[in-house]
Amino acid sequence: MQNLKHSLKKLLALSLAVLMLSSCGIIEMRMATLEDPETNPSGSGLLTPAARAVDDGEERITEFVFTDEPEETGPEPVTFTLAGDILVDTFIISDGARRAGEGQSYSFVRMLSGIYRDLSAADITAGFDTTAARPKNDSDKSHKIPEEMVAVLAEAGYDVLDTLAWDDPNGMLKNYGITSLSTSAKDGGILILEEKGLVCAICAAGGEAFPIGDEATLANIAKAAEQAELVIVLADWEDGMTHDEQCAAAYYMAEAGADVVVGTGETVGPVDRLATLRGTSCLVAYSLGNILSTGKTWEGLLGGILTFTASPDEDGHYTVGDPILTPTVVHFSAAKQDYQIFPLSGYNDDLAALHGLSGFTAEGLKGYIRTVIPAEYLPKEYRG
Repeated sequence: MQNLKHSLKKLLALSLAVLMLSSCGIIEMRMATLEDPETNPSGSGLLTPAARAVDDGEERITEFVFTDEPEETGPEPVTFTLAGDILVDTFIISDGARRAGEGQSYSFVRMLSGIYRDLSAADITAGFDTTAARPKNDSDKSHKIPEEMVAVLAEAGYDVLDTLAWDDPNGMLKNYGITSLSTSAKDGGILILEEKGLVCAICAAGGEAFPIGDEATLANIAKAAEQAELVIVLADWEDGMTHDEQCAAAYYMAEAGADVVVGTGETVGPVDRLATLRGTSCLVAYSLGNILSTGKTWEGLLGGILTFTASPDEDGHYTVGDPILTPTVVHFSAAKQDYQIFPLSGYNDDLAALHGLSGFTAEGLKGYIRTVIPAEYLPKEYRG
């Protein structure tokens, strides 16, 4: 009788194990010899015993193996962050030198700390830099950005910088993992990136190599569209272009194959979607303003960080969705010190009263943003 009870308990335990494992995956039963698992080939690999019922002296056991295989996944959404212009001048460099600690030449970390999360959260981060990178001990005065600033931009998550009219002859950006997209680049101003299965092209437009509206520039965008599933154009608008002229140029670039057009300018500009005759839609942010600069007017203190997601449909075609432009403001003191970039939502009138420029308030800046950028493209705190 005792042996019968013992056998029934084993059978009950075995049945419960089968029921529990069957709710989690595929259960496979097999017979295995009672050997050391390190020497028994049947016990190697990913096989995990789920239940084992054996008495001393038994030669065979029943082993349950969990063999649930991972599901196949298709293309994933890819997130992008595009940021406004970086205009490093002698005041910003001097402030970086003043903030440097022992053994440092410059320190720029705090200047960008307020937007690190916004810049680094995306799969691909790109932006504008209209001042050249200067290696350490480089006496060429045309090179304005110290290497320490490039290091900070890399730490903040930048993958690509549109350096506009200058190349990176010393390869410093590359050394920090940043690709320079220059309008004088020998590769034709097209940068091809691949992320999570998405082939993306970033094209330069503007400057001597690819003038805005030029047939060669449009042909270059069309060429990029043949190579990539998503085409982003970084546009350096010509001086004096009106908004209507920028709209017309953006439309032609969209017809040529651009899915996203982002421009640079003296302050933040409108965001819109353009419908094309090809049946596509192009997201356009006409200007992302200045992320870092010593603005001469309050408009020049404003910048923008545009985020969006490229999502694949069932056929593997990508569409641009969830576009949001996060406004930023550059703060500095009357002595042209203490430079720091703030998300505009976190800036207040008390700080504005201490700004090196006078004549504006934080609420006034936010009101201006609401008149320029449609609510649907702004963070929730700006709506309603």
